[in-house]
This record gives sequence, C-alpha cells and structure tokens, in this order.
Amino acid sequence: MSKQQFNQRPQKRKKSARPTDGGGDPHEERSTEAVTVAWTASVTSVLLADLATIIAHFYAQNHPESKTAPPFEAIMLLTACVMGLISLVLLAVVWRVSRLKPPSGFVVFAAAVAAAPIVATVARLTLR
Repeated sequence: MSKQQFNQRPQKRKKSARPTDGGGDPHEERSTEAVTVAWTASVTSVLLADLATIIAHFYAQNHPESKTAPPFEAIMLLTACVMGLISLVLLAVVWRVSRLKPPSGFVVFAAAVAAAPIVATVARLTLR
C-alpha cells in the first residue's frame, strides 16, 4: 500500500436536510408558523381574560360595596369578547393554511374558550 492511499481519509456522505420520501413532519412555511403562534397566544390571552372576568364577577357579588369591581368585570368581559373574536378568526386561518393540523382536543378547547365570553355577553344582553 502506498503512502498516499494510507493517508487519505474516507469521504463522508452528505445527509439531505429534509427527507424527500414523504416521511417525517411536513414542512410549514414561516408565515404559517407565525399565524399558529399568534393563535395560541390569543387563546392564552382569552383564557386569562375569562378567568379575570369570573374572579371579578364573584368578587363583585361578595362585596356589593365595591365600586370598582363591576366596571372592571365589564371591561374584562369586553376585552375577552374582542380577543375571542380575534382568536376565532385566527383559528379559521390556521386551519386553512396549515398542512399539519393542530390537535383536535386543543382546537375544541380553544374554540370553547374563545366563544365563552361572546355567549356570556349575548346572554347578559338578552336577559336584561
């Protein structure tokens, strides 16, 4: 064996960045990922606004002398309604543009969280 053949290293094979045979996760566009992140953030925001509304409602019922609890409850309910509408619109966009659909359990949870303040507002307006 010559000295040149002994010193040469075997060449490494290059791996492809993405599998082309259809295996693995489908590649999502950055814009689709951005809309999905915005949707999940809106779901979290609506959930927090819903919880703040519920806490303010019970506080206002247990402390009728409080002058700030009822306006705070109304503001939080309005905020939850607006963010709920935005969340439902983003849900429709995510469902339409994603190749990899979100888990159905999370979609149902997100839709319920987003629709709850809207239903509560409609119920309040019709009962008055």
